[in-house]
Amino acid sequence: MTTRFKSLALIGLCLSVLLAGCGRKGDLDVPGTPDTPESDAVDPADAPAPPQLEPESENETFFLDFLIN
Repeated sequence: MTTRFKSLALIGLCLSVLLAGCGRKGDLDVPGTPDTPESDAVDPADAPAPPQLEPESENETFFLDFLIN
């Protein structure tokens, strides 16, 4: 193997490890709710109710549904 190939492979490995570490750990946020740090003590009685999401119709189809059925 050439030195150039080894260095490109090493750079690719480092980039893949770097990109794999990106992101945010934790639960997914519900759409429409603001980010609040957990250190803020909020009384559950005073907190606004989360928005009610409409259930999706079961008849809606997506053009890639055949892949999972």
